[in-house]
Amino acid sequence: MDCICYYTYLHFGLWNAWIPSFGLVLIQFLFMAFFRDTAKRATDTSWYNKSDRRHAHLSFVWQAAILVLSLFVPLRLSKPFFFVGLVLFALALVGFLAAFICYWRTPLDKTVQGGVYKLSRNPMYFFFSVGMIATCIASASLWLLIVTALLIFETHHVILGEERYCAATYGEEYLNYKARTPRYFLFF
Repeated sequence: MDCICYYTYLHFGLWNAWIPSFGLVLIQFLFMAFFRDTAKRATDTSWYNKSDRRHAHLSFVWQAAILVLSLFVPLRLSKPFFFVGLVLFALALVGFLAAFICYWRTPLDKTVQGGVYKLSRNPMYFFFSVGMIATCIASASLWLLIVTALLIFETHHVILGEERYCAATYGEEYLNYKARTPRYFLFF
């Protein structure tokens, strides 16, 4: 019984999972604030069909749920899995920042293909997901893991819509890129 309570324990606190969770979201908002032209490209949803809108909406709902839940999920600072999560989060954070830099440096009329985009067509989504999984590990939270899994599921469907849009917008350039670069990271 103690084991089950340990992994589902919720308590509002200063040293909770909100620190890495809000950190990842803050990076997104800072990017949009400082690089407005590039952010317009990243946030343009005018091409969404009904299914794309539904998945994007649900993705937003799950991301908001993660942020709220993370306020109540303590980080397990003295446990070995905290350090595993911390190292994994640090790697995800570096990849996440590298993805934003590559996206920002690419001309608006070109497919983003440099840097970490050589390893993944969707490194922002991939590294955000890895960062959230690392947060789940560092907090040993089953609740946070369930909501993160729901977010990843919906995000995958958003990605499918974005790939359809990129193929229509960038044509052969994107299709060639898509043929040689995995959707996620090094595989898939």
